[in-house]
Amino acid sequence: MKQSKIPDIDPHFSESSYRVNRDLFKKFDPLVMSEKSLCPFDSKNGRFEIRVLGDSYFVDHPSGLVRNALGGEFDNYSIKIFILRYLMNATGKTQSSEWISFKEFPDGPIYYSNFHKRCIQVFAQIGNQKPDQLKQYMVNQKAIPYGKGDLSWQFTVTPGVEIVWILWFGDDEFEAEAQILFDKKLTDVFNIKDLAILGDVLMISLKTFTLSLDSKKKSDKF
Repeated sequence: MKQSKIPDIDPHFSESSYRVNRDLFKKFDPLVMSEKSLCPFDSKNGRFEIRVLGDSYFVDHPSGLVRNALGGEFDNYSIKIFILRYLMNATGKTQSSEWISFKEFPDGPIYYSNFHKRCIQVFAQIGNQKPDQLKQYMVNQKAIPYGKGDLSWQFTVTPGVEIVWILWFGDDEFEAEAQILFDKKLTDVFNIKDLAILGDVLMISLKTFTLSLDSKKKSDKF
């Protein structure tokens, strides 16, 4: 059997960065954050609810503790940091409908090679090797076909954060290629390191989903 070229994707943003952002989070007004992020805040319980890629999370204020849908702890620091950064920096602006690449963000060219390796290349390889799983993932995300490349969609990461995925299949001569586009308004929300965290969140979610489908297929055979 041909070995997969899809590299392992694991959260690489640290617990210490999570603690730093929790300390920053304490200084922000929860009602202002709720209005600008479009994420509901329960004043009685001091807790935000936020959906990211179809999954629910809860964020305590002022502690900044991020919990999963069952109210439990988990160790994906990439998504925890992404959630806190979004709540703190959301602007409430409507979508600009102008799509830009990672390279077009301030400092994007400096960090592009790492983003390409960890995110764009991984997306291209998964989509090329497992197009049916990718299509199912997009169905789960309630994505809208975008009409570019061989496969493409526009979908919501979290309220106020829309992105586009475009895939071109590879063949014996050319490798698969992909592009990830972001609404231009996000230049006012995320710095380039935040965008790198978002890339990790996306790839962790996609790979976890495809692996779960593979496991289900194997178990159905027995």
